[in-house]
Amino acid sequence: MVVVGNFRNRAELRRKPRRQFHYAATVLIDEKGTRCECSIADISESGARIVLEKECNLPDRFVLLLTSSGKARRSCRVVWRNGMTIGVSFPDANP
Repeated sequence: MVVVGNFRNRAELRRKPRRQFHYAATVLIDEKGTRCECSIADISESGARIVLEKECNLPDRFVLLLTSSGKARRSCRVVWRNGMTIGVSFPDANP
């Protein structure tokens, strides 16, 4: 477990350290190909914090496309929501 200070001056208790990461990505909402643009605010081996560009009906599980071709992707599970900012875990990641 890593203890890191955060912007609210509270200890952050995470198993894997997160690093700031400002990168445009796309959420693949369903199998029909419905998409929602987002940015990745920070990321670790086990999860990320994403910020949606607009309001989307985001399910609890979705695929995060890291490239425009969609070849680089991560399965995501929503851990928390705060408006358009979403905390996700990567269920496929090694613990």
